[in-house]
Amino acid sequence: MYGSKSQDKSILPLGSSWSLKFLLMLSVMVTTLTAGLRDETESLIYDHYGDSISVLFKKIPIPAEIKSTAEKNAQLRFMRDQIYIWEISKNEEMIGLAYLDNVKGKSQPITYAVFFDSQGRVERSHIIKYREPIGGEVSNQYWLNQFFGKSWESDYKIGSDIDGISGATISVNAVTRGIHRSTFIVEYLLIQKHE
Repeated sequence: MYGSKSQDKSILPLGSSWSLKFLLMLSVMVTTLTAGLRDETESLIYDHYGDSISVLFKKIPIPAEIKSTAEKNAQLRFMRDQIYIWEISKNEEMIGLAYLDNVKGKSQPITYAVFFDSQGRVERSHIIKYREPIGGEVSNQYWLNQFFGKSWESDYKIGSDIDGISGATISVNAVTRGIHRSTFIVEYLLIQKHE
């Protein structure tokens, strides 16, 4: 009957095969995106360390023993409950760790990677995926070089220890705090490895 509220058969109930297909497609998209970020990070690892290394990838939950300390000191909460870590070895000796994580920019996540030496000092940092329309200057390697040699004990004050970037204040703060936060996690992992 025209104008009555009849059941619309184009809208399927949540338990339908359409819903399952949608969830499966969404899962595949997220996995593909994550795999792309992981592949890009691994490519950067080999570019930095050379081909004569071995790399062991681990997706680990953020250790509860250090999570609050890292968040408090960096003044930045984690976006997820897990992080991606690569253990880098040469001649069966660990020479460093690579760390991949996200921070929230103005409205989108910024995916970054930090390479650490075996003492927990930053060797290199990269912006793997920048999604904001402005503030992308934090991807500039010249700006990222400021973190070289820093550890959990270093100062990360923007304006004195880390240069700000006009028009990229939110991104500068997010990336700086994210790298600072990562130093606590890496220090913890290195201590655990040597015990």
